[in-house]
Amino acid sequence: MYTKATAVELQFSPDRLNDGAGDPFWIDLNHAEAVELHQALQRYLDTPADARPAPLVVSLDKTASAGDAESTGSNAATQSPTSADDFKQWVCVICGWVYDEAAGLPEEGIAPGTRWADVPEDWRCPLCDVGKEDFALVEF
Repeated sequence: MYTKATAVELQFSPDRLNDGAGDPFWIDLNHAEAVELHQALQRYLDTPADARPAPLVVSLDKTASAGDAESTGSNAATQSPTSADDFKQWVCVICGWVYDEAAGLPEEGIAPGTRWADVPEDWRCPLCDVGKEDFALVEF
């Protein structure tokens, strides 16, 4: 299933999964993840065949370090300290996707801690592509 901001989608049939059972499986990669995968594949293919590790394993599930926020232009340093309890969640009334102010949406350039009011007015829901006007504040 295509989602907004997907640069690459890898699909696997059930027989390719470890146990050979289950529904087809796919992984959506954003632009940065696609670039990282491309670079890892290129390094692997540039290595002589007899020197390549088998199989190639690429992990894109890394935890972000504090330095990553600074290098991506996060405005966290200019914001006053805020507890996680102060952040709100906004739900798309069309598809149910939730924007969490604490988490932000880094893959779309919205830093963690970005308040709903600071999300650009032309921003669109990553799942159903509706605008901010179709979101409602929710209390979880």
